[in-house]
Amino acid sequence: QNNMLERLNDMNTKLEDIQKSLDMYLETKRQIFPRFYFLSNDDLLEILGQSRNPTAVQPHLKKCFDNIVQLQMEKETVERRQGRMEAVAMFSADGEKVEFLNPVVLEGAVEGWLCDIEDTMRVTLRNKLSACRQALKKAGNKRDKWTKDWPGQLLITTSQMQWTQDCSKALVKLKERGDKKSLKSMKKKQISMLSKFSDAIRGNLTPLQRAKIVALVTIEVHARDVIDKLIKSNCNDVMGFEWLMQLRFYWEKEIDDCIVRQTNSQFRYGYEYLGNSGRLVITPLTDRCYMTLTTALHLHRGGSPKGPAGTGKTETVKDLGKALGDYVIVVNCSEGLDYKSMGRMFSGLAQTGAWGCFDEFNRINVEVLSVVAQQILSILSALAAGNDRFIFEGREINLVWSCGVFITMNPGYAGRTELPDNLKSMFRPISMVVPDSCLISEIILFGEGFNNTKVLAKKVFTLYSLAVQQLSQQEHYDFGLRALVSVLKYAGRKKRALPDYPDEEILLLAMKDMNVAKLTSDDTPLFNGIVQDLFPGVETPILDYGDLTKAVEEQLKCDGLQNVPTIMTKIIQLYETKNSRHSVMIVGETGAGKSVCWKTLKNALTTTWKADANTEKTCVREFAINPKALSLGELYGEFDLNTNEWSDGVLSAVMRKTCSEESADEKWILFDGPVDTLWIESMNSVMDDNKVLTLINGERISMPSQVSLLFEVGDLSVASPATVSRCGMVYMQYKDLGWQPYVDSWLSKQEDPTARDDLRKLFSKFVLPVLQFRHTHCQELVKTSELNSVKNLCILYDCLATLENGVNPKDDENYQKMIELWFLFSMIWSLCCTVVGSSRKAMDNYIR
Repeated sequence: QNNMLERLNDMNTKLEDIQKSLDMYLETKRQIFPRFYFLSNDDLLEILGQSRNPTAVQPHLKKCFDNIVQLQMEKETVERRQGRMEAVAMFSADGEKVEFLNPVVLEGAVEGWLCDIEDTMRVTLRNKLSACRQALKKAGNKRDKWTKDWPGQLLITTSQMQWTQDCSKALVKLKERGDKKSLKSMKKKQISMLSKFSDAIRGNLTPLQRAKIVALVTIEVHARDVIDKLIKSNCNDVMGFEWLMQLRFYWEKEIDDCIVRQTNSQFRYGYEYLGNSGRLVITPLTDRCYMTLTTALHLHRGGSPKGPAGTGKTETVKDLGKALGDYVIVVNCSEGLDYKSMGRMFSGLAQTGAWGCFDEFNRINVEVLSVVAQQILSILSALAAGNDRFIFEGREINLVWSCGVFITMNPGYAGRTELPDNLKSMFRPISMVVPDSCLISEIILFGEGFNNTKVLAKKVFTLYSLAVQQLSQQEHYDFGLRALVSVLKYAGRKKRALPDYPDEEILLLAMKDMNVAKLTSDDTPLFNGIVQDLFPGVETPILDYGDLTKAVEEQLKCDGLQNVPTIMTKIIQLYETKNSRHSVMIVGETGAGKSVCWKTLKNALTTTWKADANTEKTCVREFAINPKALSLGELYGEFDLNTNEWSDGVLSAVMRKTCSEESADEKWILFDGPVDTLWIESMNSVMDDNKVLTLINGERISMPSQVSLLFEVGDLSVASPATVSRCGMVYMQYKDLGWQPYVDSWLSKQEDPTARDDLRKLFSKFVLPVLQFRHTHCQELVKTSELNSVKNLCILYDCLATLENGVNPKDDENYQKMIELWFLFSMIWSLCCTVVGSSRKAMDNYIR
């Protein structure tokens, strides 16, 4: 025991040495395959430990690549070296398969063959892009087979190259001859092609084919609009600005590669495999943003879109990355980030040539930002100097020219800092304030296969702008772009489920399904009025939720609850909202039935799925967390500042466990507690389309479709607009239910019918008048809810109205009298006892 302290100190020093050498070891591995910089140490160690077993690395692929979810692995067939595994194809999350040009042998160090996979991915796509161009030339205007044969990413890039070529030819002709025939005939061709695609979308397609065509249509519609713009603005030269400002795709014969140009900047296509993750609708605002960002990259600067929530800042950066075929990593910044984690990110971006989009950048602490500014500056200066290698944080590392740093900011609310000037100077700002919702809804409706989209889009847009103006101001209302897009996508799904209904009816159904759930009872008639004016004479189709309704009724009966029409409606609304948004909030004061609502739905879904042989799902599992019972570090995980040791958080552990499970069962992560900007802002990237939780230690947990978030909240008075716009809302009011259903359930448990009838009379005689008197004429020290008081009355009565206290069913003379006396006693000590001394006299007189 004598030298205990010395031994402990000695061990500590050894542990530090081990930690240092481990970090050095991981750093060498990361420099070989730089995408490892975007993984946490734990994930990386797990991968390195499995290098003998390539199949065990499969689950980690999606953390290293944009959209490679798994590889098709087979045993080698050559006689001499049998038994080595090789990868022959890659799969994206949507099930698209792309065969590799040459199989990759999965042997030796894991970081070595992952580098081979990355190179093979690029070579394969470049080779296929060239072949896809030739195939399009052969296909001409008959594009049906062509779209089925090639991967979605190549279809889009090829059609953009074709369009650039056609437009350039038409502009050259226009300059020579001076008439606009060539452009006009091109517009006709474009319109007829779009109408063919529109018919195809309405047809019977697999989800993969539909995703391909919808993305292609989104880009082709923009191509049509550009041709229109060129005609209107009298652009008659290939050097005219109206043409130069477009994102143009060329196949350069000299270097045999795809080049993307905009204004005076040019980029090589990146060949990162993107699968079919959908593309953004390109509006004039998007075009302006693209122009600012490409010029920023050309001048070796970063780009910084700013503006309110839901205007498409992050999505535009991601979409430009998709257009250029680059890997874009979205990081949700939080106040816990330190310069080390940021340095690791930047080091990874510089060596992979990926783009980093740092969301909500101004949440990082100011003292960290000043160091970050130096880190970014060293990368940008090296890019400007045209170096291949440069010194970053004391190490010499490679620099890939295509890397870019982008930040998005949401100015002006709690927990946001002002950026220091040395940071501001490195980013080209662009403000994104009002998105063009009307154009966006028109193109989404077109992509979902609706007819007459211009008129319908105008109606949707008008409905949303009127809702903002006419309805009351509630904290949980949001009628912005995110809400609008989710309604239109929902309408598309309903259209495919109910092909026989007319478009207007489907859209009306979607509008009601998605909005009525969040309205207060005063706003509902107003909203219905607006809808009726916009869709005069259109009947809302009534859907039949046969099995689900039966299951809900059974469940309510089984739990001893009353089947009140309002709770039935709310459960169905929650079901529909959960189908259209992956994060949903149930908002309402205590006693409004929030917990009953989701628990009943959970059990009812489990019952219906078990009975249904056609579905793989068997049950719903919920994981409840009270976020306010934990500090931020305990929720998301934190580094110990002294030892730099990582301790995992509750939420990160739950997310990791639920997201890594492959089963088809639904998993709901339930947050039961107040929502405020402190903890929920770090969830922003999980709640929007990225569906990724980014932790401070560099770990990225992506959320599959069977996992969803459910929040149970009293109010959203301190939530930011960024949060409200990302969630579907179901609003529940206490006054829709009241205390009567509780009393009915309680009375049904009373065994004696005489007592039951007497109690029912007593409740109707006393409770409502007493509660109203308490509300209007008395003061309470602590406000109590009506339901809670009534509940206490029932509990007290159960305890006191016993045989020992003289309530005897066999004693006919006094039985009813005793029931009444004990009822009054219980009522006074539950409903009336919460008032202050001076109000007690008034209450006493009133009851007498």
